[in-house]
Amino acid sequence: MKKQLLLPLLFAAVLGTASAQNVIVRTYVEKTNMSPKTGTSIGFENRYQWEYGAFFQEASLMESFMMSEEDLEALPHQYEKDFAGLYFAVPVISRELFVVKANVRTGMSNGENFVITPSVLADYKPIKHVRIGMGVGSRAFRPTLQASVALSF
Repeated sequence: MKKQLLLPLLFAAVLGTASAQNVIVRTYVEKTNMSPKTGTSIGFENRYQWEYGAFFQEASLMESFMMSEEDLEALPHQYEKDFAGLYFAVPVISRELFVVKANVRTGMSNGENFVITPSVLADYKPIKHVRIGMGVGSRAFRPTLQASVALSF
């Protein structure tokens, strides 16, 4: 009896939150202690401004052209060439034109290491569907800086 009631309630809850979501496509640059990274994410934001989705980032293309073969071989073993996974963000401060969110990204680095990166990101909305963001975070117990531009639909 409980299972018969639980499934329709779960379906109604998912349907209710799905109808109140914005799609957010974001491109960003992240400065880490090793090198700059460029990334793209796509996610959903519900009416409470909770955001969740997937991302992919890789070492900056310019860095690859600037480094010689010897420099590339001398990089430490934990050097991240790419990082892909899921993210989740919760609003901490929310106003009409800006929002500050606590963000957690989890995923695989170089296809072999599991990584969790917490950060605090602030978005400013200069116009209706555009967001400009800045943030600070932590990766490998070292600080990171992030800048982004996003479109929301």
